[in-house]
Amino acid sequence: MILQLNTETNLHCTIILTLFLSLPRITLPYCTRSSHSKSICVPADYVKFELPPDSPTTVSIGIDIKDIPKVSDKDFSVTLNAYFIVKWRDTRVIVTDNFNQSLHQDNSQPLTALNLAILKDLWMPDVEIRNLQSFQTHTILSKLEGFWVDDEQNLMHALASRITFICPMRFNSFPMDVQVCTFQVGSFNYAMDKLIFTDEFIPTKEDAVRSILDYEIEIFPLTAEERQYSALNMNYSVAGFKLVLARKMSFYVVTYYLPSGLFVVVSWISFLVNPEVIPGRMTLLITIFLVLINIFNTIQTNSPQAEGLTAMEAWVIACIVFVFAALMEYTGILLKMKLRKLYSCRRKKDNYAVTDLAFLVVFPFLFLIFNLLYWTAVYYTRTKEQNALFLEQNQ
Repeated sequence: MILQLNTETNLHCTIILTLFLSLPRITLPYCTRSSHSKSICVPADYVKFELPPDSPTTVSIGIDIKDIPKVSDKDFSVTLNAYFIVKWRDTRVIVTDNFNQSLHQDNSQPLTALNLAILKDLWMPDVEIRNLQSFQTHTILSKLEGFWVDDEQNLMHALASRITFICPMRFNSFPMDVQVCTFQVGSFNYAMDKLIFTDEFIPTKEDAVRSILDYEIEIFPLTAEERQYSALNMNYSVAGFKLVLARKMSFYVVTYYLPSGLFVVVSWISFLVNPEVIPGRMTLLITIFLVLINIFNTIQTNSPQAEGLTAMEAWVIACIVFVFAALMEYTGILLKMKLRKLYSCRRKKDNYAVTDLAFLVVFPFLFLIFNLLYWTAVYYTRTKEQNALFLEQNQ
């Protein structure tokens, strides 16, 4: 009798346990609360690996540039100190006030800071910066980042960062070159039918440039063609801006152009020196020639790499050619003097002085023609590049 009672009891316990295990599990939503008694809750059926239900999802990108500390001609890169801001809307999350009321009050704050711990449970855009070289987050006691929410389920994540990206550059017109650097942010995985990237705002030149750089910088929005690109037979949406870097010429004019041009002018003094004063005239020309060679070597060392000669290298080479031509003119005079002494010929008149005066007239004229052609070409090329950029922006 006791054995039968124990068997029935065990059977009842087994049935009750089976019924209990078959009941659906109730999982409470995960919530995080802000200092303003507002909270964001993740529902139990929320899947962080799935995109928000609104398709395509719009992701707004804002790059709040605080400084452009470096533009490198050596590795073709631009460095930004900026707040990297990403904003999107996720209707699956629950935004509440005091954990009970929906946030639709008129006196609610537009954005409320939340605990960063909830980020591990939320879907976030898979943001990619095209041509990225490095991305560093500033840290003091912890990473300088924040997460905010508003009453319309808009989420915003911001990072204080140092961004370095690659900018293709051409230096054939150096130092009159104009570089165009495109900063584009898009999705790594999702095409534009899933994610569309837009600009939250475009940074301004006044806020972006604080360091002393070698360039004048202008910032423009991307054109319609630059807001998308194709890869893997799919079209991807991107947002961002365009940096136009126009090199400042004042340093190069004072350091290289003016001294080398003056050395050419000084070399013409040799035409006024008596050809028979060989040490004085030869020393003047040789010294100027070697100084120009040294300037050319310095330019080659300090200039960025180009496919051929840069504009400044072409200028110095022309100056070297003018001084070398003056040296060859004096060499011809010395050869004539040697031949006259060798064959004991009498000089009917001072032909050397006539030759020097002729070259004293011809050389300045040729140098003036060269300057007109050179600076006209420089001005035309630079103006053409800048006008093409402005015309592209206005279309």
